[in-house]
Amino acid sequence: MADDDPNDAVLSDVDGDDDPLPIVLPSATAPAPDDPSSASSAAAEQRVRELLAELEEECRARKAAEDSRADLQSSFNRLKALAHEAIKKRDEALREKDEATRSADRAAADLAEALRLKDEALKHRDSLQSEMSTAEQMLVSGIHKISGKVSGFKNFNAGGLPKSQKYAGLPAVAYGVIKRTNEIVEELTKQIEGASKSRDQAREQMEQRNYEIAIEVSQLEATISVLREEISKKGAEIENLESSVSEKGERISEMENEISELRRFSEDCDTKLKSLESKLDSQRPVLIDQLNYIAKTYEQIRDIIKAVDLNDLDQSDSSDSLFMWKEMDVDENLRISLEGTRSVYELAKVAVDKVKNEVEERSKEVKALNEKVTGLLAEKQHIGTLLRSALSSKTNEVFQVAEEGLREAGIDLRLDGHNKEGSEEGGEDEVYSLAGALESTVKESQIKIIELQHLVEALRAESCLLKARLDAQAKEISQQKHHVKELQEKERVANESVEGLMLDIAAAEEEIARWKGAAEQEAAAGRAVEQDFLTQLSALRKELDEAKQTILESENKLKFKEETAVAAMAARDAAEKSLRLADMRSARLRERLEELTRQLEESESQDDSRNRSRQRYVCWPWQWLGLNFVGYQSGGIQQDSNEMELSEPLV
Repeated sequence: MADDDPNDAVLSDVDGDDDPLPIVLPSATAPAPDDPSSASSAAAEQRVRELLAELEEECRARKAAEDSRADLQSSFNRLKALAHEAIKKRDEALREKDEATRSADRAAADLAEALRLKDEALKHRDSLQSEMSTAEQMLVSGIHKISGKVSGFKNFNAGGLPKSQKYAGLPAVAYGVIKRTNEIVEELTKQIEGASKSRDQAREQMEQRNYEIAIEVSQLEATISVLREEISKKGAEIENLESSVSEKGERISEMENEISELRRFSEDCDTKLKSLESKLDSQRPVLIDQLNYIAKTYEQIRDIIKAVDLNDLDQSDSSDSLFMWKEMDVDENLRISLEGTRSVYELAKVAVDKVKNEVEERSKEVKALNEKVTGLLAEKQHIGTLLRSALSSKTNEVFQVAEEGLREAGIDLRLDGHNKEGSEEGGEDEVYSLAGALESTVKESQIKIIELQHLVEALRAESCLLKARLDAQAKEISQQKHHVKELQEKERVANESVEGLMLDIAAAEEEIARWKGAAEQEAAAGRAVEQDFLTQLSALRKELDEAKQTILESENKLKFKEETAVAAMAARDAAEKSLRLADMRSARLRERLEELTRQLEESESQDDSRNRSRQRYVCWPWQWLGLNFVGYQSGGIQQDSNEMELSEPLV
């Protein structure tokens, strides 16, 4: 609509303001050629009257423009006050707007066509100034073209151009052209007036429709506010429903998680029970081996006791029955293992006591034998010293007796060396015999001592071995006792855990069944509620979409009203421009009127001879058509420029 504002402004300029006055040729009662001064004065007075009439017409047009401006201002204020309140139905307003726009466009097109035709006429008039030789042909062709262009309104070519009996040649053609132009302009003026009336009617209808649209906009605003409140309520309800659905889903997921956890717990209990059973199955051969090794340990300790104390053979053979594996429960086997371990421990205590006693007795015997050996060695040494002393004393006595006998025979001989050797042989034999007996005795005692030492060492080694075996057996017995205690503790814990697991499994199965039933009921109720919520949600979404569509239509209508207000403002601006243009044109017309008055005064006082000699060149149609002739060149040029200046607003 804003693009049509300049055309509206042009229409406002043309409507009743700048309607060209019909060009009136001099009447048939024109003065004779013999009175040129009276003819020129009459023409000047006629021109002045025409200008005064045109000035009055311009004043009336300005007043009408001011009235239209006041009307536009009041309508714009009314539109501005109503545009802030509302939204209206778009389709009817758009149809009416399109119809009004089309009618305004048609009127504008007609006006533009009329203006273009007028412009063509002016162009043809200007071309007559430069092409004098072809003026008649151009006038005829131009008027025929103009008549053909405006043939849609009326057929002006029928019968040819209007003819005058007073003029011939180019003035006759000019007369016909002017007459035909006057007819065309009158017809165009009628068409423009009709278009202006239709435009005013369209404006009145538009104002009435705008008022109705304002009322509808207020109603639509009220309905939109109600719809927004309903949408907000529905949105709150949807949010509540979605939150409740999410809560139900969370509860269902939590129940499913608890059910899965209970299932995993029952599966863990089953796996633990199976693992305990497998452990018990795997521990059965361990218990059997343990009982076997305890029996073997018992037999070894009995062998040690038998080896230590041969007289202690009163042990019964009932020990074999203590370590017999019985195909019954594990508790009985563990009890048998504990009793066997206890009997092995008691037998080991007895064996330790007996071995300690035997070791003490053997150590006492070894000490006694060591004392005997030391006594025999001391006795041997004493006997050797006695034999040596006895042998030395007997040898000296024999030597002394021999020397005394020789001395008595008169032979002085000292038998210190050789005789000593000879005498020693007999004593030596005796000594050797004694020494051999002693040596044999000593050797026998030494052999006995060595045997006793070997026996002591063997006893020591055996006692050490027995101690080591006793330590190993005691350590093994302690380990077996600890292992038995661990097994008993494990069995107790396993039995307790199995009982607890069985109870937990039973409770878990009951809880699972209960939770499963509750979860199925809750899931069924939740599905029903969810289905209901989904139906409500779909209905609310449809209502929300409809409300959004209504809001969009209302917004489009508001935009349309804003555009209408903008167009009204543009129309007001165009009216203001038209008023300013009318003021400028009225000022130019005043100046032109003053100039024509001055020219009239000058023409009355000057150049009467020129007017008498060149009267045909001062004829008004020639000057109006802008033809430049000799003797009236400056006035014609100035008049033509003034006419072009006056025709500028129309262009």
